[in-house]
Amino acid sequence: MLLSIPSHLIIAIATYYATSFLQAFFHRIFGHTRRIAKLYDVHVGGHHAQYAAQMLSNRWIRTEQHITWYYAVPFTPMVLAAFWLLPFGLFVVHTLSLAFTIWWHVFLHRQYRVRGVWLERFEWFIEKRRLHFLHHERPKRNYAIVEYGWDRLFGTFDAGQSGEGGVEADESGGVTDTTPHVRLIEL
Repeated sequence: MLLSIPSHLIIAIATYYATSFLQAFFHRIFGHTRRIAKLYDVHVGGHHAQYAAQMLSNRWIRTEQHITWYYAVPFTPMVLAAFWLLPFGLFVVHTLSLAFTIWWHVFLHRQYRVRGVWLERFEWFIEKRRLHFLHHERPKRNYAIVEYGWDRLFGTFDAGQSGEGGVEADESGGVTDTTPHVRLIEL
């Protein structure tokens, strides 16, 4: 059993990074181009436009439309291949890692939008939020939700400039949205 722990860990990590790669890549090629009009309209016309005036709010906006379901297209063959190629224990690890990674991306993306979330105490969260808000300002940059290393690989990473926008602490210790916003109708 102890000898199988490295295999399980390798599968979990490989699945996490493969999933995060697909998120960033698909976001770039489908979320911000008209290759699939419905995805583009919901993402740019809905999600990006909804946050054009205000990046942070006091609560999650439940009416926001998502296109998370379209990730089922690449993930279904990934799961089927794992089912046929991996021993059952590794397949279970793969499936759980895939589910966790999807949940983690959706969870963090939602937390980026809400003022006063408990994650604001972590510097890594503030930085990921700032990078995501830069994506809303400059939609051809920072496609990743969690792993911005993929944007570095794609050549789409934008660290922004200090004080240029994003989120900053205010006097009360809360967070203030200082990102300049652009209404994204056409790309």
